[in-house]
Amino acid sequence: MDVGRSPEINVLLTACTEILSSDKQHRLGQYITERTFSWDKLHTLALRHRIAPFLYRTLQQIPDVPEAFLAKLQSDCRMIATDNMLKLHEYDRLTNVLADQGIQHIGLKGIYLAKNSYPNSNLRSIGDFDLLIARNDLLKTIRLLEENQYQLGEAYKHYLRYKEQTILADLHEVSLFKPFFATSYFNIDLHWEIECFNKHYSTLHLEDVLSEPEFITENQLLLTIIHHGVINIWQHIGYINDLYFLLKDKAIDWTYLMQKLRYYGIETVFFVGLFWCRQMWSLSLPANVQEMVNKSRVSSLADAYEKNWETNESVLETSPGLKQIVFFANSQTELAKKLRIYRTYVSSFVFRASTLSIGKRLIYIPKELGFITVFTRAIRSVMAS
Repeated sequence: MDVGRSPEINVLLTACTEILSSDKQHRLGQYITERTFSWDKLHTLALRHRIAPFLYRTLQQIPDVPEAFLAKLQSDCRMIATDNMLKLHEYDRLTNVLADQGIQHIGLKGIYLAKNSYPNSNLRSIGDFDLLIARNDLLKTIRLLEENQYQLGEAYKHYLRYKEQTILADLHEVSLFKPFFATSYFNIDLHWEIECFNKHYSTLHLEDVLSEPEFITENQLLLTIIHHGVINIWQHIGYINDLYFLLKDKAIDWTYLMQKLRYYGIETVFFVGLFWCRQMWSLSLPANVQEMVNKSRVSSLADAYEKNWETNESVLETSPGLKQIVFFANSQTELAKKLRIYRTYVSSFVFRASTLSIGKRLIYIPKELGFITVFTRAIRSVMAS
């Protein structure tokens, strides 16, 4: 186990396994006995990293683990299993509803991974339903979901007062929710484009995926790397599990995949994910890919990403945007690509649609006038200080 990591992180990484060998079981048991660490912190990090089911399954086989801790994990896993069962049932129902109306879509992230990639869907908790639809189907899909008791999120309602092209140009997703029990909701994030870093850098659309049905796994990998590695900077250990199970036992067209990754400038971000897949899961890779993963630059980047693992909360909750630009730029070797990242970050920050509250009125500011929002908020910040 890595001495540079906290004992809690080392236990979490070791727990991510399909079969706990007797040797690994002995070493983990000995490690837990010899180290002083916080069971409360371990529990918090297991939930934060979305790997409580793996931890529970592994620690059941380890002596000297407090019964109260196992009971707490068992309760978490039962909640995840129940939540997943309800969400998978609702997702299957929605898939049929959309298909009956001729609306093509693909599931992304948690809902896709739990249903299609993991050996047991209960190992992968499901959050929102992320659906990628065609741009031209946006309003039709919103109306259809509203007919099925879903409600558009308050932040998006004012956009419906404007032309559809305004919505499509200024946003890339809208959220809807449906209460189903007490304070529980089904949440849908409806995407018509996926931003790679930001809208000004590059975007992907449903037709980009459906036009190449023979590469559905490769394109799901591409979308996963964008979300997990670029946007969310590998901040959950569960993201590494996602990557592993997307790759495991799949006939990957590595030439096609690497070509796509290089086109979007995210191949090094992918290599970092593979670095951990090799460490945690002993994933076999083609020789030419393994050669790239073995480079010292990749391990150095992995060390930098790992520093975010020790925090109890998402690092992006306190510094949105800044972390992404630093890590994404550091993954590039060419100056032109670094400059493109900085340039598109600045332009996307300034020229973006937003709303301003003036008295009781909510004023919509189109992206072309986004500098007004930046200027107004800067003035308000100065006046408030």
